[in-house]
Amino acid sequence: MFCLAAASCGNNQSDSSIRSVRADGGGAATAAVGNGTANGGFAASNGSGASSGAGLDLQVPDSGPIASGNVCGSTCPAGGTCSPEVCDGVDNNCDGQLDNLDANSDGICDCLLVATLGVPGTWGAGDVFATWLSARSNNGAANLADQVLTPQLLAKYQVIVAQDVHMNHVYAADEILALQNWVKAGGGFMTLIGYSPPGDTTNVNLLLAPFGMNYGNKQILPRVGGAATAPITMWTPHPIDEGVTAVGVNSGYEIQGTGTVIAEAGGFNVGLAQDVLPGHVFAWADEWISYNSEWTQHPDYQVQLLWVNAIKWLTATGICQVPIPPVFPK
Repeated sequence: MFCLAAASCGNNQSDSSIRSVRADGGGAATAAVGNGTANGGFAASNGSGASSGAGLDLQVPDSGPIASGNVCGSTCPAGGTCSPEVCDGVDNNCDGQLDNLDANSDGICDCLLVATLGVPGTWGAGDVFATWLSARSNNGAANLADQVLTPQLLAKYQVIVAQDVHMNHVYAADEILALQNWVKAGGGFMTLIGYSPPGDTTNVNLLLAPFGMNYGNKQILPRVGGAATAPITMWTPHPIDEGVTAVGVNSGYEIQGTGTVIAEAGGFNVGLAQDVLPGHVFAWADEWISYNSEWTQHPDYQVQLLWVNAIKWLTATGICQVPIPPVFPK
C-alpha cells in the first residue's frame, strides 16, 4: 500500500515498506512529501513548504499492493478513512499516486510545482509557456530568475526549466552539486537553448555537466527569413514525443553526451533525455517551443503535446502523474 499518512488510510507503514532518498545525500526522511515541514520536502499547493530543510525528500514504495481507482480499495486497512485527492503530499484516495489531481483534465497536474531559471527569449511573438502553465496548474511557474541554487530552494519544486541563463551569475560548484543531488532525489530538470548571444551555452553547460550532457557550438539550422522554424520530423519513440509528429526548430545548438536522442534535425541531436532515477534530465536544442508563434501559427505542430509529455516524464514516478488527454483545451 502506498498511502503515506495514517490520517488518510489509517495505517502507519513500517520503515521497510518505504525507501527514502534526499537531495543532500543524507539519510532517510521521516515526513511525507509535500507536508510543508522543514524536512526539505515539496511544498504543498498553498505555497508553504520547506524553508530550512537539507534537501528534497522523496518516499516511494519498495513493494506491496496498490489500490486502483479514485476511491480506497480493499488494500486500505479496516477502519481507515480515505478522501478525494488534494494537493497535500498524501495519497488521499489510495490509488498509488501522490497529488495526482487534474480537475480540468488538461494533462497538467494541478498540484505541480514548477520553476524557471533565467529569462524567456524575445523572438516569435513572446513567451507563452508561463501563461499556459499558470492556466493549468494551481501553482503556475515560479520565476527563480538569477537566484542562487541551494538545496532548500530546489526542494520546493518538482520540475525546473532553464530558459536563457547566459546573463545569470556563473554557477558555483556547490550550486551545481545542489542541482545534481536534487535530480538524483527525483527532480526533473529541462533546458532550452538557442537565444544566440555570445556565450549562450556556457552557463547552462555548467548545470548539465554532472549528467555528461552539453550544448555544442554548431547551430542546428540557419534562420530562414530571420524568424521562421522548420519542422522536426525525425523522432525516436519515447514518452516525451509520444503522438508528436512535427515541432519547429531554428538556430538552436546541437546536444551532445549521455542520454536517449529523441529527435534529430539537420543531422544534429535536437532532444536528449536521460534517466537519473528517480529523477530526469531533458535537454532541448532550441527555444522556439516557448514562443507564441509556434503555438498559434503552426496547426501542424504539436508543441503543447510535447510540453505536456515532457512535464509528465520529468515528474518523478508516483507523484503528480495524471492522464494526457486526447484533445487539449485552448
